Amino acid sequence: MAATVGKDGSFKIGVNDVACIDTWSLSPSIGTAEITGFGDSAKAFDSTLREWTGTVGGTLDRSDTDQADLLDQFEDGTIADIAARFYTANASYWAGNVRLTGETVNSAVGDKVSVTWNMQGNGALAFTSS
Repeated sequence: MAATVGKDGSFKIGVNDVACIDTWSLSPSIGTAEITGFGDSAKAFDSTLREWTGTVGGTLDRSDTDQADLLDQFEDGTIADIAARFYTANASYWAGNVRLTGETVNSAVGDKVSVTWNMQGNGALAFTSS
């Protein structure tokens, strides 16, 4: 199996590339509930529900319609699900609907103006392989 190289990745809304993205991360998790009963000598837990969060970042480009759509949700646009796709290669990706939870725009003298979005998965996360 060949190694996956980060430069081959991308972030898309549906099938549309979001311009100037240079980093993304996914953090899936599984909740737990304590099920310890009387007489147990140690705490016991069981799995409950899957959930996931994501972060996407890159260079700010308001002329890109997909970046503009993300920015707009924090300004005056309609807050809605986003069909996110996190690509590792040309046709391999994780996909799911997200709700945006945060946005950071950062500007430094001598560097690019960057933007980062934080998102909460709204439903299942699925992987599709090429």
